[in-house]
Amino acid sequence: MRFLRPYRLAAGVALLALIILGARYERHAHRRLLHPGDAFTPISVATLNGSPATLSASGRPTLINVFATWCGPCRQETPAFCALAKHLEHRGVLVIGIDQEEGANEVAGFAREFGITYPLYIDRSNVTHDVLGARMIPNTIFVDASGIIRWQHAGPLTAQDLAQLARTAG
Repeated sequence: MRFLRPYRLAAGVALLALIILGARYERHAHRRLLHPGDAFTPISVATLNGSPATLSASGRPTLINVFATWCGPCRQETPAFCALAKHLEHRGVLVIGIDQEEGANEVAGFAREFGITYPLYIDRSNVTHDVLGARMIPNTIFVDASGIIRWQHAGPLTAQDLAQLARTAG
Protein backbone atom coordinates (compact mmCIF):
# COMPACT_ATOMS: atom_id res chain seq x y z
CA MET A 1 0.00 0.00 0.00
CA ARG A 2 2.98 2.35 0.38
CA PHE A 3 3.25 2.60 -3.42
CA LEU A 4 -0.10 4.44 -3.52
CA ARG A 5 1.16 7.43 -1.47
CA PRO A 6 3.14 9.09 -4.31
CA TYR A 7 0.05 8.82 -6.52
CA ARG A 8 -2.09 10.45 -3.84
CA LEU A 9 0.41 13.27 -3.57
CA ALA A 10 0.46 13.73 -7.34
CA ALA A 11 -3.36 13.67 -7.46
CA GLY A 12 -3.51 16.26 -4.67
CA VAL A 13 -1.06 18.55 -6.47
CA ALA A 14 -3.02 18.15 -9.72
CA LEU A 15 -6.28 18.96 -7.95
CA LEU A 16 -4.76 22.06 -6.34
CA ALA A 17 -3.47 23.21 -9.73
CA LEU A 18 -6.93 22.79 -11.24
CA ILE A 19 -8.48 24.82 -8.44
CA ILE A 20 -5.97 27.64 -8.91
CA LEU A 21 -6.37 27.66 -12.69
CA GLY A 22 -10.14 27.52 -12.32
CA ALA A 23 -10.08 30.58 -10.07
CA ARG A 24 -7.97 32.49 -12.62
CA TYR A 25 -10.35 31.47 -15.40
CA GLU A 26 -13.34 32.46 -13.28
CA ARG A 27 -11.83 35.91 -12.69
CA HIS A 28 -11.39 36.43 -16.44
CA ALA A 29 -14.71 34.83 -17.35
CA HIS A 30 -16.59 37.60 -15.56
CA ARG A 31 -15.00 40.23 -17.78
CA ARG A 32 -17.23 40.78 -20.76
CA LEU A 33 -15.50 41.31 -24.07
CA LEU A 34 -16.78 44.49 -25.71
CA HIS A 35 -17.90 44.52 -29.34
CA PRO A 36 -19.15 47.15 -31.78
CA GLY A 37 -22.62 48.21 -30.67
CA ASP A 38 -21.76 47.84 -26.96
CA ALA A 39 -21.41 50.74 -24.57
CA PHE A 40 -17.78 51.44 -23.72
CA THR A 41 -17.25 50.51 -20.08
CA PRO A 42 -14.56 52.16 -17.94
CA ILE A 43 -11.14 50.52 -18.03
CA SER A 44 -8.19 50.95 -15.68
CA VAL A 45 -4.82 51.91 -17.14
CA ALA A 46 -1.73 53.79 -15.96
CA THR A 47 -0.32 57.14 -17.01
CA LEU A 48 3.30 57.37 -18.09
CA ASN A 49 4.22 58.61 -14.62
CA GLY A 50 2.69 55.44 -13.12
CA SER A 51 -0.49 56.97 -11.72
CA PRO A 52 -3.67 54.93 -12.12
CA ALA A 53 -6.21 56.30 -14.59
CA THR A 54 -9.68 55.25 -15.61
CA LEU A 55 -10.72 55.68 -19.21
CA SER A 56 -14.43 55.95 -19.80
CA ALA A 57 -16.76 57.39 -22.41
CA SER A 58 -15.81 61.06 -22.60
CA GLY A 59 -18.90 62.55 -24.18
CA ARG A 60 -16.97 63.14 -27.37
CA PRO A 61 -15.94 60.81 -30.18
CA THR A 62 -12.80 58.91 -29.19
CA LEU A 63 -10.34 56.93 -31.23
CA ILE A 64 -8.33 54.40 -29.19
CA ASN A 65 -5.17 52.92 -30.67
CA VAL A 66 -3.74 49.89 -28.82
CA PHE A 67 -0.07 49.39 -29.66
CA ALA A 68 3.37 48.29 -28.51
CA THR A 69 6.63 50.14 -29.13
CA TRP A 70 8.32 47.04 -30.57
CA CYS A 71 5.48 46.30 -33.02
CA GLY A 72 6.54 47.01 -36.63
CA PRO A 73 3.02 47.68 -37.99
CA CYS A 74 2.33 49.91 -34.96
CA ARG A 75 5.44 51.92 -35.73
CA GLN A 76 4.43 52.20 -39.40
CA GLU A 77 0.97 53.61 -38.66
CA THR A 78 2.03 55.94 -35.82
CA PRO A 79 3.01 58.93 -38.01
CA ALA A 80 -0.40 58.79 -39.70
CA PHE A 81 -2.10 58.61 -36.28
CA CYS A 82 -0.17 61.68 -35.15
CA ALA A 83 -1.37 63.60 -38.22
CA LEU A 84 -4.91 62.29 -37.77
CA ALA A 85 -4.94 63.31 -34.10
CA LYS A 86 -4.01 66.89 -35.02
CA HIS A 87 -6.66 66.94 -37.76
CA LEU A 88 -9.40 65.50 -35.55
CA GLU A 89 -8.55 67.60 -32.49
CA HIS A 90 -10.07 70.63 -34.25
CA ARG A 91 -13.24 68.62 -34.79
CA GLY A 92 -13.58 67.64 -31.13
CA VAL A 93 -12.43 64.03 -31.57
CA LEU A 94 -10.11 62.64 -28.90
CA VAL A 95 -7.30 60.29 -29.96
CA ILE A 96 -5.55 58.23 -27.28
CA GLY A 97 -2.98 55.46 -27.35
CA ILE A 98 -2.75 52.52 -24.98
CA ASP A 99 0.48 50.53 -24.86
CA GLN A 100 0.20 46.85 -23.96
CA GLU A 101 2.27 46.26 -20.82
CA GLU A 102 5.57 48.00 -21.55
CA GLY A 103 7.50 50.32 -19.31
CA ALA A 104 7.00 54.07 -19.13
CA ASN A 105 10.53 54.75 -20.40
CA GLU A 106 9.92 52.75 -23.58
CA VAL A 107 6.57 54.44 -24.20
CA ALA A 108 7.93 57.94 -23.46
CA GLY A 109 10.82 57.28 -25.86
CA PHE A 110 8.36 56.11 -28.50
CA ALA A 111 6.30 59.29 -28.00
CA ARG A 112 9.43 61.46 -28.42
CA GLU A 113 10.58 59.53 -31.47
CA PHE A 114 7.28 60.05 -33.29
CA GLY A 115 6.32 63.42 -31.81
CA ILE A 116 3.11 62.03 -30.31
CA THR A 117 1.01 64.79 -28.77
CA TYR A 118 -2.12 62.80 -27.91
CA PRO A 119 -2.48 61.14 -24.48
CA LEU A 120 -0.71 57.81 -23.98
CA TYR A 121 -1.46 55.22 -21.32
CA ILE A 122 -0.09 51.82 -20.36
CA ASP A 123 -2.22 48.71 -19.87
CA ARG A 124 -0.70 46.87 -16.91
CA SER A 125 -3.59 44.47 -16.29
CA ASN A 126 -4.36 43.01 -19.73
CA VAL A 127 -7.60 45.00 -19.99
CA THR A 128 -7.00 45.84 -23.66
CA HIS A 129 -6.82 42.12 -24.37
CA ASP A 130 -9.50 40.86 -21.97
CA VAL A 131 -12.12 43.62 -22.29
CA LEU A 132 -11.39 45.53 -25.49
CA GLY A 133 -10.48 42.39 -27.43
CA ALA A 134 -7.13 43.69 -28.66
CA ARG A 135 -5.65 40.24 -29.14
CA MET A 136 -3.72 41.47 -32.16
CA ILE A 137 -1.88 44.78 -32.32
CA PRO A 138 -2.19 47.36 -33.56
CA ASN A 139 -5.86 47.49 -32.72
CA THR A 140 -8.04 50.53 -33.18
CA ILE A 141 -11.43 51.21 -31.62
CA PHE A 142 -13.81 54.08 -32.37
CA VAL A 143 -16.25 55.15 -29.64
CA ASP A 144 -18.89 57.71 -30.60
CA ALA A 145 -19.92 60.73 -28.51
CA SER A 146 -22.69 58.74 -26.82
CA GLY A 147 -20.17 56.13 -25.61
CA ILE A 148 -21.06 53.36 -28.06
CA ILE A 149 -18.28 51.37 -29.74
CA ARG A 150 -18.94 51.86 -33.45
CA TRP A 151 -16.12 49.81 -34.91
CA GLN A 152 -12.92 47.98 -34.14
CA HIS A 153 -10.08 47.08 -36.46
CA ALA A 154 -7.34 44.52 -35.73
CA GLY A 155 -4.14 45.13 -37.63
CA PRO A 156 -2.55 48.20 -39.15
CA LEU A 157 -4.67 50.90 -40.75
CA THR A 158 -3.71 52.25 -44.15
CA ALA A 159 -3.73 55.91 -45.13
CA GLN A 160 -6.99 55.21 -46.97
CA ASP A 161 -8.50 53.66 -43.81
CA LEU A 162 -7.46 56.71 -41.78
CA ALA A 163 -8.94 59.12 -44.35
CA GLN A 164 -12.24 57.23 -44.15
CA LEU A 165 -12.00 57.30 -40.39
CA ALA A 166 -11.49 61.08 -40.42
CA ARG A 167 -14.66 61.46 -42.49
CA THR A 168 -16.61 59.17 -40.16
CA ALA A 169 -15.28 60.56 -36.90
CA GLY A 170 -15.46 64.23 -37.86
